[in-house]
Amino acid sequence: MKSLVLVIVWLTTFVSLAMATEPVELRTELVAEVRESVAAAERPTFRMVPATQLSQGQVVYYTVRITNPTPVFANKVQVSQLIPANTSYVPGSAAGPGADIEFSIDGGQTFSRPETLKQSDGTRAPPERYTHIRWSLRNPLAPGATALARFRATFR
Repeated sequence: MKSLVLVIVWLTTFVSLAMATEPVELRTELVAEVRESVAAAERPTFRMVPATQLSQGQVVYYTVRITNPTPVFANKVQVSQLIPANTSYVPGSAAGPGADIEFSIDGGQTFSRPETLKQSDGTRAPPERYTHIRWSLRNPLAPGATALARFRATFR
């Protein structure tokens, strides 16, 4: 039993060393979808389909897939996403389990939470001014793992 404990401690130490010494390059992918009605007899039903054609006022559901393709843990992961052109962020729609979320109004130069995000005149920045969203994962991203971050935006 003692040898098993030693092996586990050694593996933990090895992973910690790998995390500290090797750079980790993550892959991100942005997926845009819209809700489409599906004919149903008893109640309205929807499905998500790729956003290929949009009409003004339509809500687009975005998913950012953050993948760690490396054999080591990724620490202190931060992913910024440009809010696509011709869209406005839907307030309160950004989500990411285990992530802190901040926004930018200056092209991704600085980030802050909505309640402290101020315009040059000192007033709170409205969501339609947001240019980027940043997710900061609270936990390391395991080797081969994918984290999902989401938000909605209205096409204008």
